[in-house]
Amino acid sequence: MEKKRGTRGITLIALIITIIVMLILVAVTIQVTISGGIFSKAGEAVGKTKEAEKNELNMINDMVNKIDNINSKPNAPEVMEGMIAVTWDENQKSWVKADKDTDDWYEYGTTQSTKKWANVVTVKKDGTKGAEGETLIAGSKTRGQYQEAEAGTPILQEDILGMFVWIPRYAYKIPQENYHTSDAGIIDIKFLSGTSGIEDMIDGVEYNETTTNNFTQFPDGYVVHPAFSVGTGEMNESGEEKIELTGIWVAKFEASSDKTSKDNPNLGTNYGSSKGEEYLKIEDSSAPTNSADSDQVTIRPNVTSWRNINVKNCYIACTNMVKEGNIHGLTSSTDSHLIKNVEWGAVAYLAQSRYGNPQGSDSSSGIWSNSYFEGDGKDANSPYYTTRTGMVGKSRDDYTGKISIKSIDGITEENGVVTINYQNNGTKTFYTYNTEQGIHGSTTGTVYGIYDMAGGAWEFQAFYAQVEENEYVNFFENDDRVIKQHIAKCMLADVEPENQMTQSYLLNKGLYGNGIWEVSSNNCGKYAWNGCYLWCFSLSAFSVAGAAFTDGSSTGLFYIAQDRGDGTAYRTFRPVLWVK
Repeated sequence: MEKKRGTRGITLIALIITIIVMLILVAVTIQVTISGGIFSKAGEAVGKTKEAEKNELNMINDMVNKIDNINSKPNAPEVMEGMIAVTWDENQKSWVKADKDTDDWYEYGTTQSTKKWANVVTVKKDGTKGAEGETLIAGSKTRGQYQEAEAGTPILQEDILGMFVWIPRYAYKIPQENYHTSDAGIIDIKFLSGTSGIEDMIDGVEYNETTTNNFTQFPDGYVVHPAFSVGTGEMNESGEEKIELTGIWVAKFEASSDKTSKDNPNLGTNYGSSKGEEYLKIEDSSAPTNSADSDQVTIRPNVTSWRNINVKNCYIACTNMVKEGNIHGLTSSTDSHLIKNVEWGAVAYLAQSRYGNPQGSDSSSGIWSNSYFEGDGKDANSPYYTTRTGMVGKSRDDYTGKISIKSIDGITEENGVVTINYQNNGTKTFYTYNTEQGIHGSTTGTVYGIYDMAGGAWEFQAFYAQVEENEYVNFFENDDRVIKQHIAKCMLADVEPENQMTQSYLLNKGLYGNGIWEVSSNNCGKYAWNGCYLWCFSLSAFSVAGAAFTDGSSTGLFYIAQDRGDGTAYRTFRPVLWVK
């Protein structure tokens, strides 16, 4: 019987062949997909995304680096010929030589331990000799020996002639709620690299009528402080030629004379009262009463500031600091001049930032007043208004007042604490600049800052407003370099006298950085930041700043007043240096 033929199943060999063929097809498909298909496109997209992320990250890093470079690293101090870089040694209670080629001797931080603004000193060429005048006293060295000495070598205080503090180039921003008001704020600071300007900042902006909405608000960004752009006195096609500075050196204390000393502190203070009263005069003809040629400027702590010197001679004395044969060893490659109003502002703004010693609601915050005072000049036993540089009282607003005395019963001094017994007026205590109390008088709240910017004596600023004719105005007008570098004119001849102060104040709107319009709400009263008075100019051509030992709580960075420029008991000055 024949079997019926049916459908046979797949054989094992056929199955194997089928699987092989399918594997080949899958392999080909995968290859095609990877090489040019979906996977390739996806991989390409992933690659481009990663590349974009990398580019974006690089851009962000560049921006961060740029910001860090601008905001956190100030320009290195320019240590000029004649200067010696120093740092404070707390153990020795002395300034010691620093290695100027490193950056570990200064720091511009925001904590108490990092507020170490750079300091330099100038020293005596031949050191300090003993009583016999032949050999150096213990610890003293000549200028050459100090220059060759190793870092860490103590600088004897008796050898120091000048002390200066570096203010590095920066841009600033004032909080909108504090701009042009009486309410003080914390000024925001960005340190600038080299001579960079607003074009090098992400948020840099010009300061002008447009950016300030007609000077009613601070610009939306940071502006470069004008103290670091100075005129040369030469003109080019685009106007006045400018020199861009990496920073300036500002005198650490009010100016004194080389004839002033702790043992004879009254040299340099032979004066009469600004009110015309008859006061006793010292008879020592060598006293630098109003001279700028026979005496040389020193910048030292614990001596009487150089007063009874008019603004013209203040300027001459400052420029003489680099004159051939000067006592400091400075050369003509350094520019020395009377501090300008914008340079005072540069110090004040940095002090009122988180890098300085800003005044706040805490009664101990801010710069304490130098209220030191010995006599009122009305008696042979105390014929001078004797002050001392770098001193403070027991509180920020310590007030000496116009004490009327016949004599002083005695003065004692121990470990930087000075106690004065006034006859019939009790006892007052004062502290030197490098004591725990004394550092409150500094712009940093540390020994590294600038002193005497509150109290002491009023400090002349370089010529400000032309509103009258006098011999000092004529002197400044005849010096083209001074006009372009130091003068902002305010012509008020056509304004009624009762309106002149208001109008001259309004003319400050566009003069930024000088500590007037930006940090006050009005003039002729207690309208400036930190409770300071502002007496803006009417018939007087010059300005003075900081107030005097008699002004108590009104002293401060932003106390600006008008002045005729005469030398009086309450007037002194402060030099500034920069590299030409």
